[in-house]
Amino acid sequence: MEVLDSATAGAKVIRGSVLRAGSYAGGVALSIGTAALMIRHLGAGDYGKYVIVMSLIAIVSGFTDIGMANVAAREIAASGRAERNRLLANLLGIRIAIACAGILVATGFAVVAGYDSTMVFGTVLAGIGMFFTLIQHTYAIPMGVALRWGWISGIELFRQALMLVAAALLVVAGAGLLPFLAVTIPVGVLVLAVAIPSVRAVTPLLPALERSQWASILRLTGLYAAAAAVGTIYIFAAVIANSLVGSDQEAGYLAAAFRIYVVLAAIPLLLVSTAFPVLARAAHVDRARLEYALRRVFEIAVIVGVWMALATVLGASFAIAVVAGDGFGPSVGVLQIQALALVPSFLATAAGFALISLRLNVGLLVANAVALTLTVVLTLVLVPVIDAKGAAVGMLVGDTALAGLYGIWLARARLLVFDLRVLLRVAAATIVAALLALAPIPGGPLVVTATVVYFVVLFLLRGIPTEITDALTRRAADA
Repeated sequence: MEVLDSATAGAKVIRGSVLRAGSYAGGVALSIGTAALMIRHLGAGDYGKYVIVMSLIAIVSGFTDIGMANVAAREIAASGRAERNRLLANLLGIRIAIACAGILVATGFAVVAGYDSTMVFGTVLAGIGMFFTLIQHTYAIPMGVALRWGWISGIELFRQALMLVAAALLVVAGAGLLPFLAVTIPVGVLVLAVAIPSVRAVTPLLPALERSQWASILRLTGLYAAAAAVGTIYIFAAVIANSLVGSDQEAGYLAAAFRIYVVLAAIPLLLVSTAFPVLARAAHVDRARLEYALRRVFEIAVIVGVWMALATVLGASFAIAVVAGDGFGPSVGVLQIQALALVPSFLATAAGFALISLRLNVGLLVANAVALTLTVVLTLVLVPVIDAKGAAVGMLVGDTALAGLYGIWLARARLLVFDLRVLLRVAAATIVAALLALAPIPGGPLVVTATVVYFVVLFLLRGIPTEITDALTRRAADA
């Protein structure tokens, strides 16, 4: 992968991040439209059930990866074509096998947890839809390593558009909960069909079942597989734990806020994963380049994470009104607590990819296990006391602990790359922008105004990394 060693790799990563962020913004708009239709049509109770089932399937989806996609990207970045194809074919075989087992386990959990028959059958259907999606995601791994972010962004945008169209058709048809869970099947099939012509030249389409390669892949993942598995549970643990001790109504309030939060929480993964091939390559051949790249990644994580937390706190009422409508007032406080978790979430994502690049898998496992434990325990204890806000507090504490523990492991590796001056500039911009909350400005305009003020102040304080402006202006000049 010569592109990863080139002098233009950093600029490609920055422009790729902007491209993915732009396409993701379009996807968010489509996703919000989908959620708004579903919440208003299904109501708090059924939409809460929908999010519970999809959280179960998201956990299964994460287990089909168990860190192997990131490990594969790391190995592909340092290997030749023949090795890459063999690795990808066997990776696809492993993920298919785990997906089949995972769907059975998720369905069994739904039965044991006492979910109603619609949720149990819906778990099976949503799992089948996930099956097609994981195949497409496996095909996309070499596209990401080659920094072909336009293709990846376009496919994900297409998926969100299909979901919106499908949701609209189901609402018009007056469908119940089950069809909304089943619609992931035709959407997954269509997205896979569109993706195959573009990837057939760069990745094998059929799975391989070589025992030696399966053992080799599992050895490569090792502790990281366990860490990724725990991390996958942790992300959705609050929703599942809330379903065990809270009412259907509270599950609906949490689901409305969580739907917005999970869209926002995916942004750090989207941005940092864009840089991961470069980080993995630098960790393999150039420690100085790794340190430099990580410093810039952390700066961007702080800047964007704080801005998103600020914007979400200020715009929580507006966001809930748009997505859920009347009757979801309790979701506002839940979302504001979750918004605070966006800052440690950004930092944890950046630190997590650094640990993956350095193969510090023990740190990943320990930190994710602690975060999972804190999230589940606090949710089970607090939900009966403060309702859905208890789950939000559990998520906030879990994210904060995760970021802190990741930071400790990076410090042990002598890679603590924070710049105090950046933190001070971000703090100053945040304070100035937050003061706008005292002004009589409605929700939507308040978020836009605070965003403009935040970035203008940050720019004036020279808090935006010069690499960002250089990369974007250079591309504009080239064009």
